[in-house]
Amino acid sequence: MNYLQRKILDGMFIAKNSDTGINATAVTVAYQAFFTRYNRPDYSLKCGEYCYDRVRSTLPRSEFYFKVKGTKLKGYYYESKAKRGIIIVSHGLKAGADDYIPLIKYVVKHGFDVFAYDVTGTYDSEGDNTVGMCQAIIDLEGAIKYVQSSHMFGNLPIFLIGHSWGAYAVASVLSLCKGISGCAAISGMNNGCNMMVDKATQYVGKIGAVPGPLFEEYQRMLFGDYVNCNAVAGINSKPIPVLIAHGVTDKTITYNTQSIVAHKEEITNKKVQYYIGKGIHGGHDDIWHSKEAYIYQREVESDIKLLTFEKGRDLTDKEKQDYYKHVNHELYSAPNEELLDKIIAMFESA
Repeated sequence: MNYLQRKILDGMFIAKNSDTGINATAVTVAYQAFFTRYNRPDYSLKCGEYCYDRVRSTLPRSEFYFKVKGTKLKGYYYESKAKRGIIIVSHGLKAGADDYIPLIKYVVKHGFDVFAYDVTGTYDSEGDNTVGMCQAIIDLEGAIKYVQSSHMFGNLPIFLIGHSWGAYAVASVLSLCKGISGCAAISGMNNGCNMMVDKATQYVGKIGAVPGPLFEEYQRMLFGDYVNCNAVAGINSKPIPVLIAHGVTDKTITYNTQSIVAHKEEITNKKVQYYIGKGIHGGHDDIWHSKEAYIYQREVESDIKLLTFEKGRDLTDKEKQDYYKHVNHELYSAPNEELLDKIIAMFESA
């Protein structure tokens, strides 16, 4: 959706709700601010193997564009030696495909090809913004159809792995797509519409629930029937193995209310497995990083704080860059092998 189309849609929405125009305007402004465009970070100021240049020599890939509903998305294809299947990776909000290179590197090493991509409005893909919650489902559906129709990827079994926003997408898309052999949803929410209201309530209290119907209507105007999709419905729609992973201290998508796990009693798929992250694996991102990575990340944070204290001011970008040159990026972003081995075993059994 281009800028002009978005503004027209906003005008229609506000006009339709003219008796509550202030609330409607507030909803559209808040929604657009949350789903802004997310560009690549300055990797000289970011630790970890989230920058492809740091792994290029050991993890070759093909890069290309494919279209989803008229928008060009950037795709990345990693080939394995064993070719046990192809895993489509769906990334989280405020991130891109390369933020999951540590995970990708691990599963490629264990015999699975990987197809990753940047969602609309993210990194190297087109789009003025990330549009909204359901955009992750739309782009994933398009990615699955692209993989299924392209001769580039062979006739391999297709598996899905998603984190956060991407976990919501991989579980929800099961209601829409055929030919998926297995799915892993890490730190995902169950319902996109409800998530927006829950986050508003979390930030401003009960008043945050007031615009709930407007959030839902605005999303329905943006996405139509995609708004009806949710993770539990997707998981129950097919008798395929699904692993649901969530940390008990996740502050981004809360374990007891917003997560897929919070709706465990509604799940009827007998092939569902669970991984509950506790302690150092209890956080939103910490769940898929190793214990060693968790400890090392805190050491780096401590070093930066100490350097800042010694300088008596915030560090300049140059000072940070000089420090980051000596960071062990592989260790900093090392994946949680216990979790990934559980996912790989489930995919292999499928």
